[in-house]
Amino acid sequence: MDARKIAYTALLRMARNKSYSNLTLDAILKEENPPVRERQFASTLFYGVLERKLTLDYNISRYSKKRVESLDLEVCTALEIGLYQLACLSGVPQPAAVSESVNLVKRSKKRSAAGFVNGVLRAFQRDGCRFSYPEEPGLFRLSVETGMPEEILRRWSADYSPEIAAALARACLGRPPLHLRVNPLRGTAGQAAALLAEEGVEVRADPVLPNCLEVFHTGSIAERRAFREGMVSVQDRASQLCALAVGAQPGERIFDLCAAPGSKSFVMAQEMKDCGELRAFDLYPARAGLIRQGAERLGLTCIRTAVGDAACFDESLGLADRVLCDVPCSGLGIIRRKPEIRWKSAEELDALPPLQLSILENAAHYVKPGGTLVYSTCALSRAENEGVAGAFLAAHPEFSPDPVPPAAAAALGEGCSSATLTPLEGNFDGFYIARFIRR
Repeated sequence: MDARKIAYTALLRMARNKSYSNLTLDAILKEENPPVRERQFASTLFYGVLERKLTLDYNISRYSKKRVESLDLEVCTALEIGLYQLACLSGVPQPAAVSESVNLVKRSKKRSAAGFVNGVLRAFQRDGCRFSYPEEPGLFRLSVETGMPEEILRRWSADYSPEIAAALARACLGRPPLHLRVNPLRGTAGQAAALLAEEGVEVRADPVLPNCLEVFHTGSIAERRAFREGMVSVQDRASQLCALAVGAQPGERIFDLCAAPGSKSFVMAQEMKDCGELRAFDLYPARAGLIRQGAERLGLTCIRTAVGDAACFDESLGLADRVLCDVPCSGLGIIRRKPEIRWKSAEELDALPPLQLSILENAAHYVKPGGTLVYSTCALSRAENEGVAGAFLAAHPEFSPDPVPPAAAAALGEGCSSATLTPLEGNFDGFYIARFIRR
């Protein structure tokens, strides 16, 4: 199966099954095992079409007498792949972009639409392969330009400003940076960097966060020796910073209530020097299994995984020195990694803060006097972030804001007890971190 067919199959499967982008594409790539160049091209097409769907569909509508919504899924997806290549990938020969998109339709048993697909793409080609946008400035034009739904743009404009909303939407285009967390129990950042460089990976040490590397030209990171030997894990620097904000120390008892896939648990266990007890919970057995597998690869023995509902108090667990509460959230801060998140409905977004507050209040029961509680999301939403943290403090006077420890203060600032991270400053994933102490 070639790259275009892989991307086409993945996009159709996502649309039909409402599945996660990374899991969908990874599964097909594993099935087909294409050469590296085909794998990279398939990934570029797949994620490019997902993040540019609104732009692509608007431009399809300018050349089609039929409404985009009325087109068969197979036909619309082939057109999106064709237009994306023509408008965004200068290295792809235009005749191939057109003809191969037509072939996708033919092979999907929509042969009768082949002429229509060919006509739309050739008309776009004659007009210079440039995207068109609505003439009137405003939210609709910005939505078409950036591929970001108006609902999210409205929320970001209200939470921050129209200018920041536009900047955030543009920051969600293109592939995000790839960061690794070095496992200090298996080697130094310098040793990990040298091992990666031997296999042709370009490496840059993070200027602020310890044991953090930015990498380029990695190929499959899971095949790199440093990964296989448990020296590194894939983890954005915002997520690493969140785990460092907990301030885990050797010998402590720590709970991570919404832990899967476990990256923050791993950082905390490493900061504990694998000495103490770290209880990592998730609601689903399969996801709890992912934590266990990751801990084994990294050689971490202090982590005990279990299935548990973060919203339900379990008195038998006892108290902890520190509790991390990284709650289920909208994920608006990681749209550049999972483009499908942009299609969450207003109802889905509005239902989250009450659930998040209930989980945070439950987490508070596990914190011993003098202990630390950290609340975090990968959302860029004041309702999910400052709104939940503020409501919690108002209802729980036994807790108060607590400055983050030095390892996190290097990035967040001395005396900082809460922060919103964005791609606009420091190229972080969108993240919110709030740290409290139980008096």
